[in-house]
Amino acid sequence: MSSEEIIDPTKQSDFSVRRILFHLVLPGLALVLSVLAIVVIGMHSYNTTRTGVRTLTHELLDAVQRYISQEVSDYIMPASAGNIVASGMIEHVPVAVQKRVFFSYGSAMLHNIPQIESFYLADARGNFTMIARTKDRKNIEQTTLEGTQGHKVFHHIYYNNDGVQIGEASDPAGEYDPRLRPWYKVTEHKDAVQWTQPYLFPSSGQFIMTSALRFKGIDSQTVVFATNISLNELSGFLDRMKVGKTGNAIILDTEGRVIAGRHLMKLAKEADWDPAKMVLNAKTSPILAMGFDHYRVRGFGPRSFTVDGKPYVTMTSPLKNSSESWVLLLSAPESDFSNFARQSSKQSLQFAAVIIVFSLILAGLLARQVRRTDRTDRLLVAQQRQVAREAASVQQISSTPHLFDDPSEPLVLTEQLADITGARRVSVWRFLHDGSAMICEDSYDSKQDTHSGGFEMFRQDMEEFFKALEDGENFSVDDATGDTRTTQFERLVMREIGTERVVVHPARGAGEVVGAVVLEDASSVGHLLYFVDLISSIVAVRFASLYGDRTTGFNDADTGKIIAGDNDVPQVVSGLKPHFDTVLNADSKAALAETSGVYHHVAVLVVVFTDPVLHNDTETVELLQLIDRLACEVQRIATEQQLFAVKIAGHRMICTAGCTDAEDPTALLRIANAALSMREAFMAALAGANLEPVFTMGLDYGAAFGREVGHEPKVFNLWGQTVSVAELMAQGAAGAGTVQVTERVYTVLRDRYLFRSRGTFFAPHLGLSRAYILAAHR
Repeated sequence: MSSEEIIDPTKQSDFSVRRILFHLVLPGLALVLSVLAIVVIGMHSYNTTRTGVRTLTHELLDAVQRYISQEVSDYIMPASAGNIVASGMIEHVPVAVQKRVFFSYGSAMLHNIPQIESFYLADARGNFTMIARTKDRKNIEQTTLEGTQGHKVFHHIYYNNDGVQIGEASDPAGEYDPRLRPWYKVTEHKDAVQWTQPYLFPSSGQFIMTSALRFKGIDSQTVVFATNISLNELSGFLDRMKVGKTGNAIILDTEGRVIAGRHLMKLAKEADWDPAKMVLNAKTSPILAMGFDHYRVRGFGPRSFTVDGKPYVTMTSPLKNSSESWVLLLSAPESDFSNFARQSSKQSLQFAAVIIVFSLILAGLLARQVRRTDRTDRLLVAQQRQVAREAASVQQISSTPHLFDDPSEPLVLTEQLADITGARRVSVWRFLHDGSAMICEDSYDSKQDTHSGGFEMFRQDMEEFFKALEDGENFSVDDATGDTRTTQFERLVMREIGTERVVVHPARGAGEVVGAVVLEDASSVGHLLYFVDLISSIVAVRFASLYGDRTTGFNDADTGKIIAGDNDVPQVVSGLKPHFDTVLNADSKAALAETSGVYHHVAVLVVVFTDPVLHNDTETVELLQLIDRLACEVQRIATEQQLFAVKIAGHRMICTAGCTDAEDPTALLRIANAALSMREAFMAALAGANLEPVFTMGLDYGAAFGREVGHEPKVFNLWGQTVSVAELMAQGAAGAGTVQVTERVYTVLRDRYLFRSRGTFFAPHLGLSRAYILAAHR
């Protein structure tokens, strides 16, 4: 082989590589780079915006914190700064007017400052004076601790907002001593304003905190001035304060006890009105609790963290003008301050997504167009190759010698049809003259690469199929079992190899349909109809030429009987008629009497039937009727083929030919024709009864011996190894309805019939030998 004829299937042309590079790779790479650039820019913009949002959030929280701190400072300032002012006023006036100054100052403050609840004034001698709001918070109450006949009482005088006295009352004071109260004791050894721990009044629902200042009066007596401020108002202020959209503000001490904040009364009730138990609960307030934990670990300042996948920001700071242990804690979701940035980032991402989608669509359209162009190019190339294949096929068919002659077989037609259409099997069928049956001229199995033929289909068994053919129109069926036109055809022909789809093209002759071309499981027929029609026309012309004069021996087109011509084999030896079992006529008896009983060239056909399984008498009657029809067919075929004897024994039937002293050259031909005819007759009858094939056949050719035995009526019997081997062939056949023959039969008939190799078999006294399947006439 020259180097020019060697083809590397893995090699691609430079044009193909460039086309793939420019049409697919480069646009795809550009698209990927564009998408990556958009994604990188979008992520960078998002991260930058997120960082800016966090900074802005901290600044906004810091501004809110400063504002709240100032408001809280202003809120508690009257309690701290007021103590200094009041003490300065009281310490410089005579003792006799101290109460008057105290009441004047207290009244003015209560009228103008709503968060102040009351004022206390006590000295080292145990004197105590108080000015406070009434329970209804509409009037003012002045209370003085007085001693009467050894008993202490509280003397109450009530004034309205105009300063007019509206009532007076007294109640026992018990052992009350102001010097023992926390607000008094907290000022010991202190000269600055001191704050007490908050305490609750369940009756009024007030949460009170006291600031106290110790000083000396004009008489050098120690005096303590105290201001009670309500934290309820501070909590209300914090409730009204907006920290972002859903944020929160709360005041705590360094121990985590709540001083003021949202839902203060609810928290007090849960703590059983014990201020020491009013602490943050991590279950009900997880954000505030975590923010306070950050403060305790890391000190004052802003902190960021995530809870349940959601980012939060908290800020802690000390409160001026308040108790040294007060801490202001702010918390808010980061989204409250970054929604606008998120929306902006979201819109940017949406725009990027739209751009990416449009880019992908354009890239997809480009790729689709390129693929369609390539597909069209491939289809054009495939079409050109198909046209070339069809032209080569037609050329091969046209160059086949004797295509329209009688002895030739249409092998080239079926082979080329199977090759072009990709069909599993292609068969050519011919109508008999009277249209009662069709004969298979040739059937080519592309998978097995084998030819067969000689099958018969009768109109009475497949009426719908015959009618569809005679209409003259092509038809195809995807499921042959589901179409009434092809149901029986599938059962008799297609089921053997398991095909499902069938395409039928009638062969139209001069004014009538003379046959058909059938394709089974063809992969590409839709665009090849003209080619199949061309082959069908050739088949029609061929069939039209089969009905002329014949001068040589051949198988009759209608009956299958052997007709000897001028140059054919010798005629059948005369004087013998078929012997059906033991019924022999006078001529046969006379002929047998003249033979030696030793026959050197006997053809033996053994048919073995499967024993039926019957369930009732009705099935038995039907089976007997079927057996009678089969027996009639056997008698007809035996008479046509001029067999020597047919013997039935139970489920076996033995047919013989060539029981003569002189060799009968046509004996094996006749019994082979009889085997094929019987097989088709049996299969048609069983299919008509909706039964699967239940028989196998064996054929051998060789020496045997036989004679009539017994008294009248005598019985003819045949013995010998040929009979045994024929029965062995029948019993070991590959499948139901097959004819298995020995190598001796194959050697004699291989030029006239089609065979398939079966393999080797072992026979007693013979050893290993080969077996074949008789398929059809050539």
